[in-house]
Amino acid sequence: MAYEIRPMSVGEILDTGFRLLRNHFSLLVAISAIAYVPMGILQFGLALVGRGADPEQSTAMLVPILIVVGLMALVIIVAFPLSATAMTMALGDLYVGRPTSVGKALGQSWSILLPVVGTGLLSSLLIGLAMLLFIIPGIYLIFAYWVSSQVMVLERVFGMAALNRSSELMTGNKGRGFVIGLVVVALVGVVSGGATWALSAFPILNAVASTIVGAATYAFLYAVNVVFYFDVRCRREAFDLEHLAQLVEQRGSGPAPSPAI
Repeated sequence: MAYEIRPMSVGEILDTGFRLLRNHFSLLVAISAIAYVPMGILQFGLALVGRGADPEQSTAMLVPILIVVGLMALVIIVAFPLSATAMTMALGDLYVGRPTSVGKALGQSWSILLPVVGTGLLSSLLIGLAMLLFIIPGIYLIFAYWVSSQVMVLERVFGMAALNRSSELMTGNKGRGFVIGLVVVALVGVVSGGATWALSAFPILNAVASTIVGAATYAFLYAVNVVFYFDVRCRREAFDLEHLAQLVEQRGSGPAPSPAI
């Protein structure tokens, strides 16, 4: 399924992100589920353990609670970064017209997971230190590093090189990034909050619905970010013209490898 690769308005970026989610819902939610399903199960289990705990036996309940919390930490440390990397990988392929699958995205993501996580930690450290300097420098770095995840996954650039590359791409685009982020966070908050409120009287259904909604909104967030990444590349580097030239060359010469991101 073809998508336009060109500079877009904020509304067009959001719409394209939604179309990516709608057209490939099963694939994207399956990738999200790698993190959201185990986290949902563990959260539900933790709630059950806490609800059934006897105040007089609180020490005995400490062990199962610590086990669940430890497993949740493992999901956060491993499953979420793997899912996020695979999500970006799959969306990048889908957007430029390459075939992909859950297995392919996971396989490619696993091979670069350590540098992705390391660069993410470096970014968080720099933003945290900058936040100590009257907050404004930290906010600046948040938007300067806005597309660093896409740079790492789709360009295979890591460390300070990835952060500098993101900062270069975001020059002149930080305001648009802020607006897009604000709108997406608001949409995700309304959808997630509405689902939680509607099913608050049904704990099991609420847990299932929260997991599904969380996985879907997570996929939408990454879809919008991938489209925005290509948008800024089109604005800064005329990526749309380069991509079109590669497609024309391929069609004129018969089957050829898919265009490089």
